[in-house]
Amino acid sequence: MSVHATDRARLNRGWRRVGFCAAVLTAAVAAKTAMHYERSWYISFNWTESLPFWVFYVDETETPQVGDYIDFWPPDNPYYADISFVKRVAAGPGDKVACRGRAFFVDNEQVAIAKIKSQGGDPLVPGPCGVVPAGHFFVVAPHKDSFDSRYEVIGHVPRERVRGVAVPLL
Repeated sequence: MSVHATDRARLNRGWRRVGFCAAVLTAAVAAKTAMHYERSWYISFNWTESLPFWVFYVDETETPQVGDYIDFWPPDNPYYADISFVKRVAAGPGDKVACRGRAFFVDNEQVAIAKIKSQGGDPLVPGPCGVVPAGHFFVVAPHKDSFDSRYEVIGHVPRERVRGVAVPLL
């Protein structure tokens, strides 16, 4: 395959992705219209590398369980404003999160490691250890730079901040 053909193939993959995204958005708008603006779901996008997925169907009526992805509003923080997060629930109410150094464990399985500094060089304080309080979740993502419950500024996510259970589409 020539360099030109390789570039053309890469470009075609990019346009297919854009076309599919446009189709998903069109379907979402059509469904919303058909339901007379009454809905209990929406499409959410992950714009970072924190998860292997970038499009989610979010059901606002589902109750989050350990292992689910959730879409939630993070607390005020110095890094992100007016953007919801999608993360996996690693521990729910009553579950114990153990800490060894900057590593976090649930049921003796390591779920995250807190970095010492942010990508911008700011010091990062590790998040909560111990039993997850009632009505809260300990959430993580697999990426080393994920901004989640492993840091104090996010901490346990209260149920009131959860927008819905997120199902990966792409």
